[in-house]
Amino acid sequence: MNYQRYIPLVTPLVVWLLSQAYLVRPAFFYASLAVGTLLIILSVRCLVTRKRDWLLFMIAPVLLFLSLAAYVAIIISDFWIQTIFIATAWFLFSYLKNLYYYFNAAEQETVDKWAAQLDNLFIAGGFVTVFSITGFWFGLPAFLSLSPVATLPVIALVILLLFVQFSLFSPNRSRPLGPTAFMIVMLLTESAWGFSLLPLNFNILALFMAISYYFGLTILRLKWSGSLNRRALQLPLLLSFFAMLFLLLTSRWL
Repeated sequence: MNYQRYIPLVTPLVVWLLSQAYLVRPAFFYASLAVGTLLIILSVRCLVTRKRDWLLFMIAPVLLFLSLAAYVAIIISDFWIQTIFIATAWFLFSYLKNLYYYFNAAEQETVDKWAAQLDNLFIAGGFVTVFSITGFWFGLPAFLSLSPVATLPVIALVILLLFVQFSLFSPNRSRPLGPTAFMIVMLLTESAWGFSLLPLNFNILALFMAISYYFGLTILRLKWSGSLNRRALQLPLLLSFFAMLFLLLTSRWL
């Protein structure tokens, strides 16, 4: 339909305006989140022609929008807040544009091209989502007398949903999840609890979680492709280890 081509332009703009609205009037925060989330859901619903899959395609933009909004609620830098608003709008534009072309491509080669780009957006969006939602989770006790352990199931659910969405492009769609995925979710959730005990800034702890998520996702994707072995894991493991070691050694301890 002709109106579909305008969705990647209109939706990010409206979401950006809603973000500016609750920045000016904090009382609009929850209303802006509700309207923004509904708009994203309706946009994805209109663009996805395979109706059985539209819920899976909805996961990436909705979780990124909500997690970044939650992260914005605990930071005070105007520069980073505006940067996050622009990044959110840009991700929504890129995601919805790729979604539009993916479902309107005529040739299989073109379909594969847009599928690969959507897959890359899933990876990037998942990394940012885990960073922002865990950053909010690690920083929340500074504002509320709430034990982080009580909200650990939320972290587990977000990570699980981020894994589920990759079943759209996995080789074996009939079994998108299995014991390996649930084990990784459990280990990442336990890691979040362990990281929360470290006397480090919540942004550093969130980076630890984002790096751990990326490594866990690498394991899962190798498992799906049948390429999971010690040799394939060496480079991702070393990169993750040295990245976390660098952060640990260069961070200021509280």
